[in-house]
Amino acid sequence: MTTVPAGPKTAPCDVCEALAAQRDAAQEAGRTGEAGDCERELREHDAHGQGCAT
Repeated sequence: MTTVPAGPKTAPCDVCEALAAQRDAAQEAGRTGEAGDCERELREHDAHGQGCAT
C-alpha cells in the first residue's frame, strides 16, 4: 500500500475565519442555535469547493 505524503495545510480564508469567530462567540454566550448555524455555513462553504479548513 502506498501512502501519499500530506502537504501543507491550507490557511482558512476570511469567510472561514469570520464564521469560526462567530461560532466561538455564540458558544461562549450559550447561543447554541447560532453556533449551529455557523457550523452549517462552514460545512456548506467547504462543500462549494473552496478548499478551506477551519
